[in-house]
Amino acid sequence: MAITLAELYEKTGEQYELKLIAGKGGLHKEMNWVYVAEDQTNASFLRPGELIISTGALYNHSEKWLLEFLRMLVEHHTCGLIFNTGKHLFQADFTETVINYCNRHDFPLFLMPWHIHIYDITRDYYDRIFAESRMEKGNEFFKLLLEIKNPSVLNHFVNQKLGRILEYDKEKGSNLAETLFLYLKHWGSIQKIASESYCHRNTVTNRIHVLKEQLGMNLDDPAERFELMAAFMVREFSKLQKRT
Repeated sequence: MAITLAELYEKTGEQYELKLIAGKGGLHKEMNWVYVAEDQTNASFLRPGELIISTGALYNHSEKWLLEFLRMLVEHHTCGLIFNTGKHLFQADFTETVINYCNRHDFPLFLMPWHIHIYDITRDYYDRIFAESRMEKGNEFFKLLLEIKNPSVLNHFVNQKLGRILEYDKEKGSNLAETLFLYLKHWGSIQKIASESYCHRNTVTNRIHVLKEQLGMNLDDPAERFELMAAFMVREFSKLQKRT
């Protein structure tokens, strides 16, 4: 079952102080990815179903700019937009014309205050997307995990296999865990990892170098790769258990 904007709004709206100001009719839309975009030059990178987040850093204080930006997102079938307001954009910038445009196209428009960090909400939503994907593909595996009555066993396994990389991400503000998961998912294909994570190939290569050299992960060992993927599955299973 895919994640809808209505579900996201219900579960995370209070946490991230989201305010829906237009496009309520589009909350049924499914969200399959999160992408940060600032102006029309991002058009070629947009994909249907993406939830867009923007700071409005390139906003030129004109209604026309906002309408053109929204038109681009609607035409590329993105599912909605969150504006991080309070520095470049403010609620007063969203005129009746802008709000009416979103309502006509059932395009959800959310405002999020500046003190909420984009990094936090994107990481959360990425985790939810990955969890949903793995839940659909890992039903039998999750049924097996339900038979384990002592959750500390699962926590110990996750910490043993992923503890270093999760701590590294926390300290550095990086996203190596996502790169590692995609490396395992795509059998080390740099091209596929770069495509799915919307990163340049060189960025992916550098991240994998850090995984292997700085964190000492043996990604050439099939047994190690299997255990790492199992750890990701167990981690998402534990998160889903907490949310239910």
